[in-house]
Amino acid sequence: MKRLHLLAGAAFVMLATPASAATVIVNSVAGLPGSTTWGTYPGENSNGGTAVVSGTVGRSGNGSLEMRGDRTRSQLGIQFTIGRTNLGALSDVSALTFDWRIAADSVNPYNVDYTPALRLLILDGSVRKELIWEGVYNGTYGNTARDTWYTSSANDKFYITGGNENQGQTIASWASQLSGARVLGVSVGVGSGTSLAYHTFADNVTLTTKAGSTTYNFDLAATPAVPEPATWAMMLLGFGMVGAACRRRKPHTAAFG
Repeated sequence: MKRLHLLAGAAFVMLATPASAATVIVNSVAGLPGSTTWGTYPGENSNGGTAVVSGTVGRSGNGSLEMRGDRTRSQLGIQFTIGRTNLGALSDVSALTFDWRIAADSVNPYNVDYTPALRLLILDGSVRKELIWEGVYNGTYGNTARDTWYTSSANDKFYITGGNENQGQTIASWASQLSGARVLGVSVGVGSGTSLAYHTFADNVTLTTKAGSTTYNFDLAATPAVPEPATWAMMLLGFGMVGAACRRRKPHTAAFG
């Protein structure tokens, strides 16, 4: 009966865990972007800006994407004609969020609360467009602190390339309007003119669709954990108890004369 209870508990845990939620560990953003890897946006990072996965500040693990302006961007997917990627229909997308943090030593000519930008790269007919999140259009100015992690929301507003920045809409709203558009990629980065003194971090870029969500966690390569001495002692004790139980339950063979 105890075994049945354990199996029932395990089944409940499996059912309670969303099968459609996935996390992809991104250890590097070096090189050109591809359909399944993050890379440097072609033509960006040309003003001396850098974007690397570092251990300077950990978020979900021991690292995050560390960016120093000016004009720095890293992305998943390709939005140009040659090698253009297709990540699915925009109509299937319900949200795009991420974690961001402004470093204590960051300096820029715009605003003390200037944030990195998050973009959803789309193709509307034959026209490349971007849905862009920036903190200034989502109430962050005057409401943030340095060296503090913040998380954007599915209810936050994105403005569209060529549109009015102050008339942004949620990703879900854009998806319902641009029904024929498809997703080419996702990018996170820093705008032009921030100066090389701008310093920020990003992590856990999450794209949510009807099929589920995928989170891109920028992190250093995992290091195998070494058990503490107390853990080793408990493991040995456990093995000893299992062995003793097996010996007690070993059947005796009767001798017949």
